Amino acid sequence: SSGKMKESLYDLLCAVMLGVGNLCMFLGYDSQTTIVEPVLHSVHDRLPELIDLHAGYNGTGVCLVMFMVLSLTAPWTLGLLGSKGSILLGSLMFSIHLSSFFYVHYIPYYTTQAMIGLGYSLFYSGHGTYTAEHSTSRTIGRNSSLTYALATSSLIAGGCVILLTSRPSEIIAVDLLNATVGVAEKSYRQYSDSEIRMMYGSFAAVALVSNIIFAFLPTRAVENSLALVKDRKERIGLKEQLVSVFSILIEKRMLLAAPIYYFLGFITAFWISIYPATLIYSKKLSENGNLQAYYIIAVGFGEIAMGSIISISSKYIRNFAKMPAMIIGSILYFTAMTIALLSTPFTATHTPTAEPTLFLEPSMHLALLIAFLLGMADSALVTSRTVLCSLLIPDKISHVFSISKVHQVTSLAMSSPLFLSAFMSMPVHFVVNLIFGIVA
Repeated sequence: SSGKMKESLYDLLCAVMLGVGNLCMFLGYDSQTTIVEPVLHSVHDRLPELIDLHAGYNGTGVCLVMFMVLSLTAPWTLGLLGSKGSILLGSLMFSIHLSSFFYVHYIPYYTTQAMIGLGYSLFYSGHGTYTAEHSTSRTIGRNSSLTYALATSSLIAGGCVILLTSRPSEIIAVDLLNATVGVAEKSYRQYSDSEIRMMYGSFAAVALVSNIIFAFLPTRAVENSLALVKDRKERIGLKEQLVSVFSILIEKRMLLAAPIYYFLGFITAFWISIYPATLIYSKKLSENGNLQAYYIIAVGFGEIAMGSIISISSKYIRNFAKMPAMIIGSILYFTAMTIALLSTPFTATHTPTAEPTLFLEPSMHLALLIAFLLGMADSALVTSRTVLCSLLIPDKISHVFSISKVHQVTSLAMSSPLFLSAFMSMPVHFVVNLIFGIVA
């Protein structure tokens, strides 16, 4: 009607607000994930009774387990809260976790890590459903890539935070998981209590901005929406929802799509933790001061570049965000992985090493090229996954998103430093990714 904002502008507004909210939330959270281990290690050094030695890694483990389990119940909570309510409540969990660092103690720390697992399951199920409710078949590709590009631009800000706070000369490449306290004390920048409160206070303040943005998200679905906003009276109980989730889990289309979700989990693990670890553990690359910070910034630029390409291309090429984006993303990812395989010492994924590489001499410029390619690949594949989830089983979108996250987080946990990485060299990572990429 004439009283309504033009639909094309309305769904664009919803996508931009969702993306900016993502940016504010993950700017604080993603930035702190790069320093949480040395931060908590510093507290342990001063007062070991407050927090355990490897709380950063252990807390991530708690978060991943909770995320995997609670993702199965996300459609039920989504039915109670709606997409906007799920996004808002999930984002509040992140703000509470960041605020817990005003007084570091193992009880609030691990409690809020479990809450982050719940927050992730709520946020991502609500996020996917909200995107579908406020997109049509023609705008889903543009909206998904735009939202993701805005969200991942937080990587650039996060890299700048690391540049401003790190002291590279004091960082020694050691395997923290096998280090003694005495060695580890020399391996990390020490953070004072006042520094921790100042940093995490800033992170929490930015996260609070995201809560405010999400609170004002419009709720009206667009015309010809990919998902219907269901009446609360029609929503079913937890038992019925779990039965529905498991029935969809073994549905033929979901089984065919499962390798794609696992593949995305391996990709996420590779660019977030595995390859960045080689920048420290490879003796040649560890000499490049703030390389990790520049790496994160380069990934962020890659994400934004591909998000822009998909947004523009989707205007002129129908369904560009589906198979074309997936194929482009896969080619970029395996190009980056091949360069990484040829230029990285095999054992640098999990232990300090000075061994030679297979073919290419490692360098800062080569590492940043790999980072940029990984960022572009991740953006393309995540956008394609969002579109796929929206169209796979249209009347069960929340279930599809939840199941996709269970698969993705399972493979992420399998290949993360918390579990199997001590047994996985760079060639093993390459082969595993290649197999899942071909099957996907």
